[in-house]
Amino acid sequence: MAHIFSTYRKARSSSISVGCTAYVCVYANERWNDSDIDVVSGQIYNFAAPASEMWADSGKICAADGYSSDWLMRPWEAFRRVPGAKWLQLIGTIGRSTRARIAVGSSLTDFLPPFPGRLYFFANDLPWMYWNNKGMLAIRVTRIQ
Repeated sequence: MAHIFSTYRKARSSSISVGCTAYVCVYANERWNDSDIDVVSGQIYNFAAPASEMWADSGKICAADGYSSDWLMRPWEAFRRVPGAKWLQLIGTIGRSTRARIAVGSSLTDFLPPFPGRLYFFANDLPWMYWNNKGMLAIRVTRIQ
């Protein structure tokens, strides 16, 4: 059922009205999760991921804030899609580029997009290692202005 809903949502695009919240399914094993939301410069958004929702990276379970490297993972940090963010931390982008990346984690308030475009999300990981990720987070995107 979730897969059918996800396919249906990808066929349309929209912006969010002031005071409204959109729920976006972000899958840990997908490199790009299309939110179907077009953000606009001058509009302000809040992002939230419930603390009770978890995803996993090869068995390491965490929430949207991700997890820190152990001694074995530390040498690979520079190769993550967003090197300065934690492993599996929730990241947002405008368009399919990490040029305008947004370190969302479990919560980000008062986000003002630097330019308009489609909002995407992903779990921060090595570009070639999404195959061993599992789980999904339901991200709340609220337009506040």
